[in-house]
Amino acid sequence: MTLAEKILALRTERGMSQDDLAEKLGVSRQSVSKWETAQSTPDLDKIIRLADLFGVSVDQLVRDGERPQPPEPPPPQTVYVERERKEELSPIQKLGIVMEVSGAALAVIGLMGAPLLIFAAVALVILGLPLLLAKKHPWLIAGWLAVALSCLVLNPYTSVSPWGLIGGLRYLRYLIVNPEMRYLTYYAAAAVGIVRGLLVLGLLVFTGRTCGRAWKKKRFPEET
Repeated sequence: MTLAEKILALRTERGMSQDDLAEKLGVSRQSVSKWETAQSTPDLDKIIRLADLFGVSVDQLVRDGERPQPPEPPPPQTVYVERERKEELSPIQKLGIVMEVSGAALAVIGLMGAPLLIFAAVALVILGLPLLLAKKHPWLIAGWLAVALSCLVLNPYTSVSPWGLIGGLRYLRYLIVNPEMRYLTYYAAAAVGIVRGLLVLGLLVFTGRTCGRAWKKKRFPEET
């Protein structure tokens, strides 16, 4: 219903004439007639007085149609928070576990009557620790430990030069020139010096590169 129809219907329900309504509102009968025929619209103050007079709310008097219902709130959603999965062991860490277990097994066998295996067990345990525990650059740590173990456990005299490479090559040349000295143990001693020297040189290169990258990242973080 329109506002004009509502004014007419409410006035009729209450048995009021246009003159009666005009008198109560302080307006002319022609104004009431124009409101009911939709020729004009009452002012806001007159609408409020009409609502009070008819015993309805301004919203009921003015609104055309039913009052819209507020939107229903969305149903509660269940949020499933997935717990963080424990980090799985990396292949390097698994290798470290294998080395630790193997070292422990060799140590047990060595204590039962094979003392030479104890040296191998110690080497596996020491070299396996960086692989198992170190989060960054475990191979570098294991490489330097291997060099240290070779200097302590293997024949120290093969390291004629500071890095062992030149000394091992000289010793190998000496064995080639002197056929009477060609024994397996001597060749093994020369091989220890050469392998250890190459390992140290490689470790120096990769350690230098790693330190350089870390320094650059710390000095120029915006470039990384």
